[in-house]
Amino acid sequence: MISDVKQLNMKTIIKISYKNLKQNYLEVQQYLEEKSGEKNICNKAKIANDLSFFGDDNCILLEDFIIKHKVDFSNFNYKEHFESEGELSMSFWSVLSVLFIPLFIIKGLLSYFINFFSNKYSYKLNRFNFFLKEYKSNRKDLTMGDLITSKIQGKFNLREKVKFVCS
Repeated sequence: MISDVKQLNMKTIIKISYKNLKQNYLEVQQYLEEKSGEKNICNKAKIANDLSFFGDDNCILLEDFIIKHKVDFSNFNYKEHFESEGELSMSFWSVLSVLFIPLFIIKGLLSYFINFFSNKYSYKLNRFNFFLKEYKSNRKDLTMGDLITSKIQGKFNLREKVKFVCS
């Protein structure tokens, strides 16, 4: 499977056959497509932001992945990569958005009626955001590449810390 592992400049170099790398890629891609319902997932796809696995959903996804592929995630810090269900539902932005529900309804109705006269202005109204900033998480989201790397190594590791050399 893995013929050689070396440490070089804080990156682990893994020599692996192209066939084995592609097989692992396809297995993880198929697994994520099956779980998320998305098609053509690339190795940079983020588990939470791109595939919409939030809170308990990403926890269940990771547990299933660990069991299915027998990967050691003992050094994985969940809070470093994902937000828990409570953090998502009780955040400041969630509470604030509930208070703005009447404004969102009015905006939607106005956009619908203005659409009859001008698509340009309807589009601008749809793009209008009541919040000055979109909520951005400060967590490092896992990618499909991270899962592929972890599967190949048999333990949790980020893709950015590994270099694959096909032999």
